[in-house]
Amino acid sequence: MVAGIGLQTKVSANETQVPGTLTPLVADVDSQSEGQVTSVSQLSDVQPTDWAFQALQSLVERYGCIAGYPNGTFRGNRAATRYELAAALNACLDQISDKFATKEDLATVKALQEEFKAELATLKGRVDSLEAQTATLEAQQFSTTTKLKGEAVFQASQVFDGGNIDTRPTFSDRVRLNFDTSFTGKDQLRVRLQARNIQENRLASGTNMTRLSVDGDDGNTFTLDDLFYKFPIGKNGKFTAFANSADFYSQVNTFNPYLASDGTGSISRFGRFNPIYRLSERGNSAGFVFNYKFNDKIGASLGYVAASATNSVGPTGGFLGGSYTALAQLEVQPVKNFGFGVAYAHTFQEEGLVNLSSGTGSAFSSNPFTNAQSDATNADSVGLQFNWKVLPQFNISGWAGYTRANYDGNNLALQGAKADIINWSAQFAFPDLFKKGNLGAIIVGQQPYVFNQNFAAAGDPNSNFHIEGLYRFQVNDYISVTPGVIVILNPNNDKNQKTDFAPVIRTTFTF
Repeated sequence: MVAGIGLQTKVSANETQVPGTLTPLVADVDSQSEGQVTSVSQLSDVQPTDWAFQALQSLVERYGCIAGYPNGTFRGNRAATRYELAAALNACLDQISDKFATKEDLATVKALQEEFKAELATLKGRVDSLEAQTATLEAQQFSTTTKLKGEAVFQASQVFDGGNIDTRPTFSDRVRLNFDTSFTGKDQLRVRLQARNIQENRLASGTNMTRLSVDGDDGNTFTLDDLFYKFPIGKNGKFTAFANSADFYSQVNTFNPYLASDGTGSISRFGRFNPIYRLSERGNSAGFVFNYKFNDKIGASLGYVAASATNSVGPTGGFLGGSYTALAQLEVQPVKNFGFGVAYAHTFQEEGLVNLSSGTGSAFSSNPFTNAQSDATNADSVGLQFNWKVLPQFNISGWAGYTRANYDGNNLALQGAKADIINWSAQFAFPDLFKKGNLGAIIVGQQPYVFNQNFAAAGDPNSNFHIEGLYRFQVNDYISVTPGVIVILNPNNDKNQKTDFAPVIRTTFTF
């Protein structure tokens, strides 16, 4: 039996059943038989009038030993290559050996074997080689249920402001290995290992406003990052349970399709999406996200993230009772090229874990009451996001965010203290700019700043302005190079500080 070339056994003499993946032995009248030629020796055709062709046709009709034609018949009115005839003969040999054959048929088979001896030997060698390769692949494959996907980022950057900041250029990296497993074909278990050595730019500039999309320093030691299991609920629902590094932005639509990725999108942390999606994000966080599509135009997402879910000792931490964020979002796409979402989040952040601006914006917007991640705080945040595909090569996206922060600590002097925080961004992406696969982008916006408060404290004296430009060269399907620059006017919302510049060259390898 020759497998993989359109042969099939145990069928009737006048009717065959052809799977959709089979390739005809003899080209159909409507197809190009020349496409089947793979070597010079195949150029010598066997004509329907030749004895070998007629003899084999007679065997096929009596023993039903081959299949593979689109209309389910053995076609005897078209020439066949010697290899095609040899393949058909090989199938008949397997079939006839299991059936009673007349002396005349056995003599015919013997004559055909002699005629196509060289071709039969070649086919056997090819099949043996394929079987050996298949066995090797089966023995060496990583897993039948798990796929390994990797990403490596090489990043060169520096922060400077024209003289006040003494910094050095850096060259660092991040590696991620994603192990994606499916048990049913519709679910996903992700285990991510991560190693990185990219220091946050705030250590040099003194502000989170200069942070890059890719940062974090674990000393290039592999640690467990993402750990979640995602599965469908009914036809329109999807549930994701996080056991580590829980977040909203990986499972909820952020309405920034071209720039949300940290490895291939925006070069800044702020430029990826509204900070509302990062609330309560921490390495040992856990939680869940539920997505539901009501129809093609309307969907919704609900989520809960506990920042210190693994802490079992009170009075702080735990999956319930400690720092957490609950988020709800309505997603609407009235037309094919435009969509928007309205998100609401309530967060409680206990003493020592306060970070209302999610690692962006000024220090005061991160913690408006004590500026040192101390004293518990709760907040309500609203975000409006949109994405508009104006043209195939021009996309506009953006957001506006508002947060009302409330003091929730024990300092009597701050009881009833409130602060209002806003941020916004407008993003212009140019996919396939100059070359298919490349991307140009301009991002402007205002990182989180406190514009109103009701207590006596030194707040944000001014507002900031974020400007970012980048161009991603897609070298091939696996490598991209993205140079860009981040410019921050009034860093830390202080007009007396000089403008910060953060040029970046990011090279991303995917495998």
